[in-house]
Amino acid sequence: MNHPKKQQIDVEKQRAWLNQHKEETGLSWKQLEARIGRSGSTLSLFAHNKYGAPGELIAEEVFVYRQTMAAKAALSIKRVEIPEYYPTPTSLRLISLLSWGKQGRIVMAAMGPGMSKTESAKHFRACNSNVFLATISPATSGIRAMQKLVLIAMGVTNPTGDLMSMSMQIKDRASKLEDPLLILDEAQHLTVQSIEEARHWHDETGMGIAVLGNQRVQQKVDGGTREAAFAQLFSRLANSLTTPKPLADDINAMLDAWGIMDPDVAREVHRIAMLPGALRGATFTLELAKMLAAAEHTELNVSHVQDAWAQVSHRAMGT
Repeated sequence: MNHPKKQQIDVEKQRAWLNQHKEETGLSWKQLEARIGRSGSTLSLFAHNKYGAPGELIAEEVFVYRQTMAAKAALSIKRVEIPEYYPTPTSLRLISLLSWGKQGRIVMAAMGPGMSKTESAKHFRACNSNVFLATISPATSGIRAMQKLVLIAMGVTNPTGDLMSMSMQIKDRASKLEDPLLILDEAQHLTVQSIEEARHWHDETGMGIAVLGNQRVQQKVDGGTREAAFAQLFSRLANSLTTPKPLADDINAMLDAWGIMDPDVAREVHRIAMLPGALRGATFTLELAKMLAAAEHTELNVSHVQDAWAQVSHRAMGT
């Protein structure tokens, strides 16, 4: 890409291009304002050669916009299609666990990062009726925020009411459904009160509860400082899954989904997937590696994967 200040910008060429671009795309001046960052009225005056001030600055902005469009177009050509959900032995175990939870049980999965936990839960929700997925965050870890999140997952557009009212709404909805399952993802963020509330919904309605999270969930259950609320919740635990790292067959399933046949590439991906970040880190690496190969107009090889991992791991360490 070229710096607009370090070359001569032909104002008339930029003006002609802007008019042609507007005509070809059908974009309004207001829409172009959002894209270029200059008011639509000013762009219109410039395009019709009625702008009172010198047009060099506007021409530079149009030039930069053209470069941005060209860069996006080049990126879209190189963009790699990431495989959607694909079954791995671990994801199939998680789906089996969720199926058990749908029978009105409390189940738990404590999994390492990058193990396709959330994608598996979304896949299960898409394939089954009366499954509700609420992803907990620090902002939604408290009881009121969690209640709202669960009601939204159940289809309530704008949940309102006090704690008791919203709890009643959740229990009312759950009691009218056949085999409902509530999946609480990232459950390591849950407060004690929220845990008690989820257990209460299960006890009152028989709704299945699936508690998914990282190893901190397991630590709260098995640790020496186990909180009473977790103890009560998990005394009702029907089944659980604990897996800190992917299995070799999980990585093989990933390689199959990506269509990776090169044994050297496969070995390098296996190595990367066993590091922190697991399948997620390997996915980011393969995406970038394929882009590097496409840019060179060559087949994917182990050098592309190594170069991509060097960039991905550097970014991960910097965050």
